[in-house]
Order: sequence, then structure tokens, then C-alpha cells
Amino acid sequence: MLRKLVFLLLNFSLICTLSAQSAKKLMKQGEEAYTKGNYVQAADFFEKSWLKGKKPEAIFKAGEAYYVLRNYRKASEAYVNVKDKNDQFPLVGLKYARSLKQDGQYDKASKAFSDFRDSYSGDGKAVIEDMVQTEIQGCELGKLLPAQAQQGIEVNFAGAGVNTSDNEFGPLPIDKGLLYFSSTIGGTARIYRSSLADNAWGKGATPDNFPVIQKGQYCHGSLTPDGQRFYFTICDAASSFSNRTTRCEIYVIRKQATGWSAPEMLPEAINAKGTTSTQPHVVQNNGKEILYFASNRTGGRGGMDLWYVERPLSATGNAFSNPINLGSSINTLGDEMTPYFNSSEGTLYFSSNGQTSIGGFDIYSSKGDLSSWAPADNMGLPYNSPADDYYFIKHNDGEGGFLVSNRIVAGEKLTTKDDDIFEIKSKLVVAKLQGSVFAQETGEPINKYLLTLYEIRADESESILLNREFNTSTYDLELLPNRKFRVEITAQGYATGAYNFVTENPTGQPYGQPLMLVKLGGSVVNTNPAGNPNTTTPGANPPLGNPNNPGTNNPSTNLPNANPSGGIYTAKGAGPADKEEYSTDAPRYEGEYYKIQLAALKTYSPTDKRYAAMSELGSVQTETILSKQMTRVLVATFYTKEEAKRALAAVKQKGFSLAFIVKYTNGERYGRVNL
Repeated sequence: MLRKLVFLLLNFSLICTLSAQSAKKLMKQGEEAYTKGNYVQAADFFEKSWLKGKKPEAIFKAGEAYYVLRNYRKASEAYVNVKDKNDQFPLVGLKYARSLKQDGQYDKASKAFSDFRDSYSGDGKAVIEDMVQTEIQGCELGKLLPAQAQQGIEVNFAGAGVNTSDNEFGPLPIDKGLLYFSSTIGGTARIYRSSLADNAWGKGATPDNFPVIQKGQYCHGSLTPDGQRFYFTICDAASSFSNRTTRCEIYVIRKQATGWSAPEMLPEAINAKGTTSTQPHVVQNNGKEILYFASNRTGGRGGMDLWYVERPLSATGNAFSNPINLGSSINTLGDEMTPYFNSSEGTLYFSSNGQTSIGGFDIYSSKGDLSSWAPADNMGLPYNSPADDYYFIKHNDGEGGFLVSNRIVAGEKLTTKDDDIFEIKSKLVVAKLQGSVFAQETGEPINKYLLTLYEIRADESESILLNREFNTSTYDLELLPNRKFRVEITAQGYATGAYNFVTENPTGQPYGQPLMLVKLGGSVVNTNPAGNPNTTTPGANPPLGNPNNPGTNNPSTNLPNANPSGGIYTAKGAGPADKEEYSTDAPRYEGEYYKIQLAALKTYSPTDKRYAAMSELGSVQTETILSKQMTRVLVATFYTKEEAKRALAAVKQKGFSLAFIVKYTNGERYGRVNL
């Protein structure tokens, strides 16, 4: 029994030794991988070492590897095991809280920031407290912004033509169909160009005539508005490029008859020794060329700051002023990067992780110029995310643009480890069309009908957008905003029903209306209960009366050019914008008078109850546009401007929002007028 117990104890000791040795070996392998920049492999070794040996150093280093990879979820899961060991692992509690924040776990992050602040007893406590307070404010902002997101903007992954599993950044739109950008594909930063074809960006290629860069990496291009100078950076030939740690210097090339000149490094005042100057952005204003850039040079507020230099446009060389810091409204104790100044707006866009952010780097805007700026505003959603967001830039016309982010996009970008280019576009806002169809006599729903949807163009012509059978009394469609439409519904045994509408300023409320179809062979509901003697069947010849009495709608039949018989005649529009030839059976009179045009239709039904209702205001007339075979429907006749304006207001109240006043002179249509 004793021998068996000794054997078991020896065997247990051997297992523990092997386990400890295994954990130690895994730790060494992790450190070797980390040194080589193989962070994924390093994190895996460190985690396995932690599981075997439970040494805090192993899981802390796993968290460090995940933090470099910007895998925020895995970093927080590693750091949580050592988040209170700030004495052993400086600022690990802060890193844990930031990992939660950049994973969008704002409530947990706020508590973690507070816990870290309350327990911190190291150097610079006041600075740490200010930093943590800004981070907590960012968490609160992150919870508020979704409700304030700009609904008319969408930020879309720019596609596999420009984006790879490496880092893409520095977008520079030349026009709507040409994009310059930087990429570390192949492990080295280079400038590429991509063209838009069939609504997709093509694979990036090296720009034509770009000078050969013998050593180092080059990226971050910016072209002067006149297209004559191109600024960019040449960076250390490190094996792994980083926007914040790789040292870069700013260069310029000039447009020549045969291509671009050789690169010239800007003066030492800009490219200070031992510091990095990068991400140039050039503008021209008031006879000067102004170059904004990011640098960690001395004299800043901390980390990377934004600076500017300027030179006269008349100068041919690189005689720039000394760099000037953009000031405390822009620069913080953290890092500020990727400046872009929109001259037409007078607005600077940049990114920072020292301002109040909802993630790591957020995009901000500030009105001002040179070193005088308003307090920076967070751009909010969808520009920013819990991840890192930077390199905001607009197209030259101000419509849309680009940004760079490591955010996750379902189905297209699955991790946060690399930066990719995103395209900013105005979201296609749609208007809802909803309606129902009923039988007028019974009020019962009609469940089988043909719906035809027309778009009405500016010249009153129509095009069919939809021709669909429905087997339910209700219909629900999506339409473009700021368009004119006509809905026409036909059901067997019923007169066709129709209505017009305009999708202006959609607010979420659906357009459309119930349609009451009249059974063929039945009677139309009396829309003139007062017994107005002027009531006529739509499309019939109107009653005639005295034009000298503007209070009536009964023009005289005794005028020289009157057409009391209602016979058809042909005329041509006399106005500068109304030259169409038309035929009509409406009376024609001498002098000037007005009608209200309700619609211009491909198909007109005289039994349509909407037009019957208009007979309360006057006689309903029609004109056929001969070249288009369309029918204008009008309410007539009005002999003063005041009468016409009152009639137009009444017509619009009855649902004809597109109606307008038409002037006639001696029986000829002059065209639309605004009274």
C-alpha cells in the first residue's frame, strides 16, 4: 500500500512538472510570435499557457495581443482576469474598460472605468481622472446616439475591389468614378487607384506615371485643387506598417509635361528629426497653399496633434512657414489624425481618441480656419462606431464621400483587425403608398382588381411603373420621394377609379387613399345635393352664359368667337412653354379667362366620381393632346384672377394637389400661370 501511494505521489509530481514545463514553453512560443508580429499566433500560445499554468502574466499578454489585433471582445475576456492588478500590469484596468467600450458594451465599460479610476493610485492621477471622465462621457454618448442617427445617410463597405484582408486607408476621390487610396497588401504600404464600373469599384492598380519609390513605404496622398502638386508620405521600411508608430515624412511631386517629377522631401521644419509627420491634406485659399498634417513633434498637447503650414501660391518651391498647432479645440492629450478641410463649408474634419468618443477613434467636425476653431462636434452615427473611424473625406461636389473603419459588417467584414474603406452615400429614402378598394354601392371590399401605377413627368407625360393584379382589397407599395404619381384601379364590372399624388417630403406617413368604385350600369352618387344648375356629367358640354358677370359660370353664347354648339375644334398652345396642339369640344370666348387643370391622363373615364365632384366648382372639360394621345381634365370657366385663385384653392382641398391655373386668350390656351 505504501509503495502504491509513493508511486501515485511521484506520478502526480511528474504530471505537475510536465504541465508547468508545457505552460512555460507555450509562454516562450507566444513571446517569440509576438516579437515577430504574429499576434494571432501569440494570443493563442498565451491563452494555452494560461489554461495550463494559470499565471496572470500569460493571460495579460494574451489580452495585449488581442488589443493590438483590435479584437476587443477577446481582449476584454482576457483582461478581465487581471483587471485589478494595475500594480503588476500598469493601466490594465483602463485597457479592460476601453476594450469593453470598443465592443459596444457601454454599461459594463462605464463601471469598469469608474472602478479603475477609484482604485488607481499611481502617478498622474489628475490626468487619469480627466481621461476616465471623458471615456465615461463617451459611453453615455454611445447609448444616446442611436436614437439620433442620421437616417438619410448610409455608410457601406466599399467592396472587394479596394478592400482586402490587409489595411486600406487614405481614400482620395478624384471624381465620382476615380478613387486613389493606400493599402498594405503584400505587407508594404503603397498608393493605388480604382475606377468605378457597373456600380462597383475595380481592383486597385498602381497609378500611371507615378515615380518609383526606391526605399520605404508610401501612402496618404493629397492633390492640390489645381492638380499640379501631389503630397504624400514616405515611411520607414518597417516590416509592418502602422499609422501611429511607423515614422513618416512628407514629400511632394509636381506635374510636368512628361508626367510627375521625382519626390522632394519638404523642409526639416516640417519633417523634424526623430518625429513623424504624416497624413497631409492640402487646400488653396486667398492666394496661399495650406498644408494640414498630423505629427508627434514637440510643442503639441500630447501624442499625435494636427498642425498646418502655408506658402504663397506664387512661390515655385517649398518655402513653407513653420508649423503651427491647430490649438486646444482640436488637439488633446490623446491622438488626433487624418485632417480634411472642406473649403466650401469652412469645416475641418478629423479623428481623435482624446475627444469624447463612442469607441476608439471617432470622426469630428469643427468650423474655423488655421488655428482658430470652434469646439469639435462628434459626427455621430452612422459615421462613427464603437470601433476606430477616421479618414473622412467628401467628394468635390459635397455629395457623399468616404471614411475608413475597422468596424464589422455582416457578411462582408467579419473582424476588426484590419482597416477598410467605406463609402458614404445618401440613403435612398422611400415613400409608402397604401390604399384600399371598395364598392361604392355596398361599401364591401373589392378583392380582385388591376392596379396600374404611372409616374407623371414634368411635361405631363406619363410612364407606367407597375401593372399588377391584386387579390386583396389592400395594396402596399414603396415609391421614390419627390415624384408625381397616378394610381389607376380597374375591376371587372366597375368603372375605373384613379387619383394623383406627390411624394414630397416623406415623413413616414403613407400616401394613398381609399377608392370607391362605381358599379357599371348603376347610378353615380349625387355630388351636388344643393341642386346647382351648373352641374354636368364630367366630359359633357358645359352650360353657357354671360362672361360679363364674373359671379356666374354661365358665359353668353352671343360672343363673336363663342362655340355654343360644343363642336370639336383644334388649337395650339400659345404660351412659350405650352406649344402642344390639342382638340376639344369646350366653348371658346373672346378675351382672357382661366381654367383649372386637374390632371393629364393616358386613360380618362367620364364616370370617375372625383371629376364629378369638381362640377360643384364649374364645368368639367377635356382637351386631347394630339401628339401624346393624353387627355387634360379641366374645371372651367373663370373670368377674374381672384375667382381662379379661389377655385384652385378649393380644387386642392378636394385632393388635386397638382392642379394649376391655365390662362386662355380668345379661346387659345396660353399655358400655366402663377397668379
